[in-house]
Amino acid sequence: MDWALLIVIALVGLCWGSFLNVVAYRLVHDIPFFTKRSLCPHCHVVLHWYDLIPVVSWVILRGKCRACKASISCLYPFIECITALSFIMLAWPLLQCDYDTVVTLSSAQHLLQSYGLASYVATLDYASCAISAIFFSALIASTRTDLEAMVIPQLFSIWLVPVAWLSASMGYLPISLLNSVLGAFLGYGILWLIAYSFKRFTGTEGMGVGDMEFLSMIGAFLGPIGVWASVMIGSLTGLAFGALYIFFLKCPRGVRIPFGPFLALGAACYYFWHEALTAFLLF
Repeated sequence: MDWALLIVIALVGLCWGSFLNVVAYRLVHDIPFFTKRSLCPHCHVVLHWYDLIPVVSWVILRGKCRACKASISCLYPFIECITALSFIMLAWPLLQCDYDTVVTLSSAQHLLQSYGLASYVATLDYASCAISAIFFSALIASTRTDLEAMVIPQLFSIWLVPVAWLSASMGYLPISLLNSVLGAFLGYGILWLIAYSFKRFTGTEGMGVGDMEFLSMIGAFLGPIGVWASVMIGSLTGLAFGALYIFFLKCPRGVRIPFGPFLALGAACYYFWHEALTAFLLF
């Protein structure tokens, strides 16, 4: 294990999480991406570089703007830490390998299988790692936008479906192109059917198109079983969170709770532990 490399990966993850925060915030608030430096959303003071250090600056400033003392959302350090953790987990199987003995893909998968991690690693090259990083970046950025504004931009959902299809056709995903295509259509269709049925019986909207497009993207990367697992885990965790949220905060029962973060959680769980989840869901 190269611990120095692991630390570097964590730092890269923190910086990438900071970048995802910027992208998500500007998309939600319709701010041009290629614009001037980051500003405080309250007093519009230009932020210095030492106020933009991932997690560290937020902790030092105690979650407040240096100039106006307005609160800075805890979503910033949360997204940065989640991104760093995701990058570490994505890189962990590769860091376990002894590259002097790993020569072929089959032998690499055999070695990773001894750690129970082989099944979600399609190849050991940079392309597959990059595809996985793109997928998790979409999950994380969508979580940020849905928590903040209950919206999931298409940049993080339906626009990535062709990327998944292309990756599957080139062997950079652990599923076939057919499964990727089926997963995308099933992901959209299953939530569309739920939303249609809910509106049919209640007369009110129960789910947005953004959730359908988001699950379609998840299905394109994880396949049909990944869609099923994401929906099951997302529904159960979302239901538990919603019940606790209503009980402790005394919110009305009709309060809207974003579903995207729970779908993202379900997708991440399936990505890393899909053998156990597949066995549980199918048997």
